[in-house]
Amino acid sequence: MQKKIFTIDESVRSLIPHFVIHQYAELQLMEKNLENGNMEEVSRLGHSLKGAAANFNLEPLRKLGVAIQDVAKMGMNDALAPLLARYRLYLEELKSMQN
Repeated sequence: MQKKIFTIDESVRSLIPHFVIHQYAELQLMEKNLENGNMEEVSRLGHSLKGAAANFNLEPLRKLGVAIQDVAKMGMNDALAPLLARYRLYLEELKSMQN
């Protein structure tokens, strides 16, 4: 059994489904911008993720947003794919917690 990454505060639990839907759209934008080499936009989206995750007290996802933002600013395109894969994994866990 895999250890859960997140603990969701009951005060925001009802908002998680909307958060997850929005974050999947943001992830797709990140992937598209990475493919097009638009690191400035990937960095901006990482910054957005950082703030959104902080609002929900989702610390691992907030830290991932910081990493995406910083790596994109440095132009380290090859390092972004694993970070985006982790982003997808985190969203999958949040999605599974809705049930």
